[in-house]
Amino acid sequence: MLRIDMNKGSCDVLLPKGEFESRKAETQVTPPKSQTPWQEIYRDTVGDLSQGAVIELATKYQGIAKKLPRHNH
Repeated sequence: MLRIDMNKGSCDVLLPKGEFESRKAETQVTPPKSQTPWQEIYRDTVGDLSQGAVIELATKYQGIAKKLPRHNH
């Protein structure tokens, strides 16, 4: 069952306690097979949506513009 509150803009699932955990334990999720190299690269390097869905190895380069670049000429 769902409870939708249009004034608050919320949608709540009404399930007994522990229902999510039991369903999660019973479910095995396997990612689909990659059809292109780009899908494989994405699936191998991008983190979870809850963590920002960014390329994990790119996070160490955040804020790089704060430092002046090296002189290469």
